[in-house]
Amino acid sequence: MSRKFSFLSSFWIKIIAFLTMTIDHIGWALSEFIGDNFFLVTPCRFIGRFALPLFCFMIVEGVIHTKHFGKYALRLGIMATVISIAMIVVQYAPIFSGFTMWGEGNIFIDLLLGALAVYLLRRKEIWLKLLSILIVGISVTSFVVNCYEVGANALIYWFPFFLRLQYDWFSIVLMIGFYFAYILKDWALEYHESKTGLEKAALEGTFLSRNLTNVFAVGVLIITATTFYLVGTLMNYVYVFWNNGLQAASMFAGAFILLYNGKRGYNAKWFEYGSYLYYPLHLILIFGIAMLVA
Repeated sequence: MSRKFSFLSSFWIKIIAFLTMTIDHIGWALSEFIGDNFFLVTPCRFIGRFALPLFCFMIVEGVIHTKHFGKYALRLGIMATVISIAMIVVQYAPIFSGFTMWGEGNIFIDLLLGALAVYLLRRKEIWLKLLSILIVGISVTSFVVNCYEVGANALIYWFPFFLRLQYDWFSIVLMIGFYFAYILKDWALEYHESKTGLEKAALEGTFLSRNLTNVFAVGVLIITATTFYLVGTLMNYVYVFWNNGLQAASMFAGAFILLYNGKRGYNAKWFEYGSYLYYPLHLILIFGIAMLVA
């Protein structure tokens, strides 16, 4: 790709992720009233599949470039806690009678665990790297529990609904895969050095380095989305709790990743902290409107 096409900074990737996520949730709200309308709901849910890969991609970028992982993880942890408390309130408060949070999952647990997995993989100590396997195990357990509840029409209480991941292993594998895109980029640059004599260090931070990382990241996205689709196809349909075909649309988010230039872009404090608050605030607005109309 030409350099002129790499014009999306982290700021714009986040804006696109927020926009597509909002469109997805509007589609979900509409489905409560008009069902899975092909002309209104389906396009919204299709566009909404772009959001998760972009958020996962930005999480990996954040972990790699942050100077204070502890503060970064703390912010994600606080939001995960807030969302978990909100889910408990919606599940058990009489005012929300008729709504259920079982099977919904907490997206900030996905992001927190994914960030932690990448952080562990970046450490030099082998035993810390191996701890990332535990995070993958948690995500797979969340997936199995959700599948069982749907297939058996039963509730599993030992893994509380408010502590489960929203996208299970799909999100965790994406974030780990996006991190490995950096490793593949390093290998490619080392191979380039062996063939041309141009030192790898001289290419770090260049357009070539960024473009290679983006291409490998898109490859990871396509492979992960395809694997997720195949898992849903091969499973007994009674255990499949997601729209298998629709979720495969997530791979199209790769078009935006290819346009990423590796730069932060606009990053005022209000936007940095507002990015965390947008998720609950936009849900409250959509949820509130839905309750008023119902």
